[in-house]
Amino acid sequence: MSYRTLEVELEDGRVRPRGSETLPNKAHGLLTLLDSSGPPAALTCGELADRWARLEKLPLEEARAFADDLDQARTNLPPLKATWD
Repeated sequence: MSYRTLEVELEDGRVRPRGSETLPNKAHGLLTLLDSSGPPAALTCGELADRWARLEKLPLEEARAFADDLDQARTNLPPLKATWD
């Protein structure tokens, strides 16, 4: 048995594929309903790359100061203990 996940839209009791996917002529399946008030669908890799390119970047000196703070914290703070220890 093989499984395939398709994004679909439901309207008036009818199922329509979303995007370029096609539905098989006949099949059995399970339907998971997503809350439409929830967070938006994840972005594609291309959309994320485009968004990343437009994000404001830290100035070099501020980034170095931040990295130095992290290194100092790793050196000076005691190691974390796992809660099950």
